[in-house]
Amino acid sequence: MSLGNKLTCYLLVGVLLIMGLDIYLSVERTRENLLTDLRSEVSTLSRTLQLALDTAGGDAPERYFDRLTIGISGFENVLGVAFYNRNGDITSLSPSLQDRKLPDVDVRGVIDSRTPVEGLFNEGKAQRYYRVGPIANSNGDGVAAFLVIEDLPLFTNEFRVRAYQTLLTTLGLMGVLMLIVPAMIRRGVTQPLNRFAQQIELIGQGRFDQRLDATRRDEIGRLAQAFDRMCVRLESAQRRLLIESEEKLRLERTLRHSGKLTALGQLASRLAHEIGTPLNVIQGRAEQLLRQEGLVEKDRTFIRVIISQIERISGFLRELLTLARRPEPLLRMVSVNDVVRRVRDVVGEQEQPTGAEVVLDLEESLPGIQADPDQLEQVLLNLTVNALHAVGTVGSVTLKTQLVESDVTGEGPMIDVFVSDTGPGIHPDDLPRVFEPFFTTKGSSGTGLGLAISREIVLNHQGEIRVESEAGRGARFIISLPVQREVGRGDERSVTVIRAEEGLHANGRS
Repeated sequence: MSLGNKLTCYLLVGVLLIMGLDIYLSVERTRENLLTDLRSEVSTLSRTLQLALDTAGGDAPERYFDRLTIGISGFENVLGVAFYNRNGDITSLSPSLQDRKLPDVDVRGVIDSRTPVEGLFNEGKAQRYYRVGPIANSNGDGVAAFLVIEDLPLFTNEFRVRAYQTLLTTLGLMGVLMLIVPAMIRRGVTQPLNRFAQQIELIGQGRFDQRLDATRRDEIGRLAQAFDRMCVRLESAQRRLLIESEEKLRLERTLRHSGKLTALGQLASRLAHEIGTPLNVIQGRAEQLLRQEGLVEKDRTFIRVIISQIERISGFLRELLTLARRPEPLLRMVSVNDVVRRVRDVVGEQEQPTGAEVVLDLEESLPGIQADPDQLEQVLLNLTVNALHAVGTVGSVTLKTQLVESDVTGEGPMIDVFVSDTGPGIHPDDLPRVFEPFFTTKGSSGTGLGLAISREIVLNHQGEIRVESEAGRGARFIISLPVQREVGRGDERSVTVIRAEEGLHANGRS
């Protein structure tokens, strides 16, 4: 049972009890009033009769008994009259009392004491009121008595009418209460509590934007105002917790990345010492063999393969050292659009898959930034080449620049460089790892260091690089670079943001 129904039941039960008690008291009060009126009427009639007999009867009041029994029987509500002699025997009786039960009264005691007696007696299912009064002679001695019996139909009807009237009034009031009270409780208590419960469920789901009706001026209104203020505080606290969680996650990623770089630095130094020197010796001997005369073409081809593989290993070691050492950028004022155009020219000079194209979408009048143009060109070139490999023989790669007045932290302005392709996209499982060192989807043809080095270069410029990808709609790398901000290697505030959405697919990227 709901709270509103319980309150309604409790209220109606209380009202019923109070009204029931009031009905009982009202009926009893009506009964007492009617009995008092009846007693007064019988008493008046009896005293009048007694006074008349005492005055006119003298020493022989008996001579008036028969006439009085007939005359008094015609009075309204008087059932009849009986007269008794000195011994308590009936000497005259109204015709209406013939064969009727009379009250059991000590008539002789009334005559001797000259004290009247009255009360109620039952005749079958009917109730009668009687009064026995003494009759005295001229000397004041009791010589007889009379009995007056009052019928109660008028009393009974009046009592019944008043009781019915009280009952109907009570039932009408109960009906009105049953219609009004539940509606008032439902509107004033049940519905606000239901809204509170719904709001609490929404809070449990993390939604704090719903507000309650706080226009009421009663306790419910004050509760709604306090509840809304609590929701505002909870929403603010939730935002702070999210920001703090993101900050902690960023710091954890930065620490993990620093740990990886430390390990890579140690590995790169060891490899450069242990492998680099022997490789240089092997490459020098191979080049000497290649310069010798008299070698058949088959042997020259084998030697060229050896030299190319040595160069490949040496390039990998150089990339590893570049990633581990994070070289300082040589900063100067640079036009980002000029760097993008040079990348487009370099890619155009290289062999491209037939049908693939590189499209420029540059925002004019971009402000200059403090950057190392060679390092930026290296980043954009790596991203563009990866994008061309992703689109294959059909598709396009778009290089776009855009000025953003304020970044997500409100510290702008920033210049965003977009490298977008129309390839198959990146698989969601691979998105969080695309910037990890040695992670590649190209198999043996990739080293997995290109995007990691690009990320380090962007971070060294206090920028941000992130990737977005959607199933079947390609991938987009965004580089955000600050405009005219002092750059230092020790600033680690900018980190890589990787957003993964469901249903994405992977292409080959390193």
